[in-house]
Amino acid sequence: MPPANGLSEPQEALLLAIWKLRGIGNNAITEDQLKSQDTNLSTDSLPLTLGQLQTQGFLEISDRDGRRIVSITPLGLAILRKIEEDRLQEIK
Repeated sequence: MPPANGLSEPQEALLLAIWKLRGIGNNAITEDQLKSQDTNLSTDSLPLTLGQLQTQGFLEISDRDGRRIVSITPLGLAILRKIEEDRLQEIK
């Protein structure tokens, strides 16, 4: 059964990892920084998951100096907030 927010566990984990690295808005992080995080994603599935999140509008991905950089969009922040609110409701 898919989660209520429409994101898979790897997608949620990836958004959270980017948030923890402060890759928000103009403060983008490199894909290498993201790979160094423990997201339980294989190196092969990382680009696919990033692409899915970009397609949904949660991430912005671009190139800087030949390296891919990633940042969370305002919509991505909103979905992260919704995920956290849902988790808090489950605790109650």
